[in-house]
Amino acid sequence: MLISEDMKKFLIKIAIFGILLFGIDRLAGYAFAYMSENAKGGFVGHYHQLIGKTNEDILIFGSSRAIHHYNPTIIEDSLRMSCFNCGQEGSGIIQNYGFWMLIREHYEPKIIIYDVMDEFDLLIGEDNHKYLGWLKESYNRDGIPEIFESVDETEIIKMFCQMYRYNSKWHQIMGDYIYPVYKVKSKGFLPLEGSLDTMKINRNYDLNAKFKFDTLKIEYLHKMVNKHGNSKLVFVVSPSWYGISDTHFEPLAEMCRKNRIPLLNYANDQRFLHKNQFFKDGAHLNAKGADEFTKILVKDLNF
Repeated sequence: MLISEDMKKFLIKIAIFGILLFGIDRLAGYAFAYMSENAKGGFVGHYHQLIGKTNEDILIFGSSRAIHHYNPTIIEDSLRMSCFNCGQEGSGIIQNYGFWMLIREHYEPKIIIYDVMDEFDLLIGEDNHKYLGWLKESYNRDGIPEIFESVDETEIIKMFCQMYRYNSKWHQIMGDYIYPVYKVKSKGFLPLEGSLDTMKINRNYDLNAKFKFDTLKIEYLHKMVNKHGNSKLVFVVSPSWYGISDTHFEPLAEMCRKNRIPLLNYANDQRFLHKNQFFKDGAHLNAKGADEFTKILVKDLNF
């Protein structure tokens, strides 16, 4: 079958367009990779600090409740060991397990403190794709593709596109490269200033609301328990103004009992429960609350 001249021209244009798209995609990927790796601060700088430069004795993992609740300086002064807070806003066990895979490429800390958030680490909540965001640019590293495949097999195809790896964070990468609002300091700790606005408290909050466990999240908790290496692993549930039902943590509690791993649960601790002076909002301690909680924690760790 002969191809007409018009069809040949059309195919050539398609080929040129495809090559241009490929080139733009690769150039954009290189540019964002450079800006990300050389970020001057912000959460992008914090990410590269934790996955490539940490060498502290103690690492703290978790979501925003980790980054806002644990003061590494107090931990260092009390335990005489160096400490870095690896907490990341909105992260859960799927993402944090990926962080751990990246960190253990260059070293293992003596102690891992994992702050557990029921919504992000145990229960069915938001789409688990959200936990892949920070791992996209590290997709080619050992152990990371398997995490993407476990969440969504189609992610393997999407990752061929370099721009896709940065599509949800390009504005944050540029901002943190040029002029970050949050500087990586205080050993990763980001205290919240101010006190609780009681007008923003959800008066209809139900401690025993219906919930379902997320089997994938629980699978990754098992992986964390089985692959923490020579590091001592401690799970902690930090204080909540509302309190959190113990039933939300039952699979983890059972896991910890079987593997003789400490689980310290302060969610309903009367020293913090409904104590406005210690909270910024219903889920997060303020700077005063974080210091008070960290002082209590180091006493209970008993290392």
